[in-house]
Amino acid sequence: MKKYEASQELVDILLNFGFQEDTHINYPEHSKRLNNDYYNPHGMKRHFRFPGTKETIYFDYINMRLPTNIDLYGVTEDELKSILTYVSLSSADRRGLENDRYNALSIPEIITRMKAIPRLYSTALNKRIKDKFDAVEL
Repeated sequence: MKKYEASQELVDILLNFGFQEDTHINYPEHSKRLNNDYYNPHGMKRHFRFPGTKETIYFDYINMRLPTNIDLYGVTEDELKSILTYVSLSSADRRGLENDRYNALSIPEIITRMKAIPRLYSTALNKRIKDKFDAVEL
């Protein structure tokens, strides 16, 4: 399974999914360097937000801070799909996940549990999550 790290490839995936880059607001000096040079994750920070939500993704050089304050160096395909699914959920659905102690990377776990114990995980929320997760294309 492919692993995604802070890179131009991941930036392109986020932008294509609908994230908006606002590096110029949070890191103006890095934004200026980005305009004059190619993206080097070892020397630049970047910041993205999903429109209509408070969900953000920071690239702090090679480290990533994801929604629900998860810090990682890289994510797998399923984890990336989980993040994209999470940010596209309504605020009520995201809050429902957080109330059940799930985070932005928990969606594959929820889907696995739905298959193992369908009667316990057959809520409308879980069905919406699974449908959105299956629809995400990388």
